[in-house]
Amino acid sequence: MASASTAQPDPAPKTEDGVAQNPVDITIRADMLYDECAKRPDGTTFFQRDLTSMQIASDLTELLDMVASLSNRHLLKPLQFDNEACWKLRPRDIAEKLQRLVPDERMLYQHIDIAQTEGVWSKALRAKTNLAQPTVTKYLKSLESKELIQAVMSVKTPNRKMYLLKHLTPSEDVAGGPWQNEGDFDSALIDIATQVIGKKVEEETCIRVAGNWNTYASPDRQAAIAHKKAQVKGLPDIEDGLAVQPYKAPETGPPRLVHRSNPFYPTTTSLAEYLNSIQLLRGKTVRESDMDQLLEMMVLDGTLEKVTATTYRTVLPPSKQVYNGFVDAPCGNCPVFDLCSDEGPITARTCAYFAEWLETTSEEPY
Repeated sequence: MASASTAQPDPAPKTEDGVAQNPVDITIRADMLYDECAKRPDGTTFFQRDLTSMQIASDLTELLDMVASLSNRHLLKPLQFDNEACWKLRPRDIAEKLQRLVPDERMLYQHIDIAQTEGVWSKALRAKTNLAQPTVTKYLKSLESKELIQAVMSVKTPNRKMYLLKHLTPSEDVAGGPWQNEGDFDSALIDIATQVIGKKVEEETCIRVAGNWNTYASPDRQAAIAHKKAQVKGLPDIEDGLAVQPYKAPETGPPRLVHRSNPFYPTTTSLAEYLNSIQLLRGKTVRESDMDQLLEMMVLDGTLEKVTATTYRTVLPPSKQVYNGFVDAPCGNCPVFDLCSDEGPITARTCAYFAEWLETTSEEPY
């Protein structure tokens, strides 16, 4: 793990004949080195071999002079990685602010910088710097006012205020998961996230159809069944019954939501990736464990239902449940359906399940 080290100013560089080089020239060439480093991705760690390969310095001595110049102006942050010296760039605006700090302020900033996203407690800063508590408090407020650091409340220890650099996002150990804001659950964000996820699951598992699609709804459905039962009870043989007028579904009505016949069931992983891709959570990353929490809440609310341990689909409102006449009748799930025929031991006339459904008495089998 990298750790910060304190750069000490070096004596003025000299040429081979012992004449000191012009510091202005070193500063100019150091700035050229900084600009070349700035072309690399943010957060790049530079080792001596990386700086040498840029071919800005004519030799190692000049390279070290450039590094010292940049470090003294806080444009380079010196580090150690596996006992090898390395550096990271600081933005010029941050470096300019650091140059204007008093030594104690700068020392506090360096300790906060080392803590990175975990932050550091004010009492820990006091112990590390041996400064009096009023001095620590004073300079922390000063660093906050200069927008160099920020203070956040710790989720694990709510009575502790943790300090970290202004541009960093607190770790989840400090700020909590993506559903929390400063230690409290963000109800507004959770509501928006559940709406977005609910819509996504609905798109994957449901379709909207015409209002009269496959409709056989109460009370007309109950009336049709009663009509059929009345006809059957008044006849000696069900096969001799007159045809019942078929039920005519409504021609109009709002679209209905039904489950797809071949859905793609979203998973915890796919939904977490989707939420991250649309960047709904203001720079926070949703892990699978975070998505599990949200989905379980939606299941308890009756919005979603589990298909398997990790897949989900939309729950249809009771008023939009689809009735299927074949499944509703006992034939749809009859355990001896394949043995039923017009003649034989099992027929519609002798079926106990059919009689129970029609509230009639079945004939004795042959």
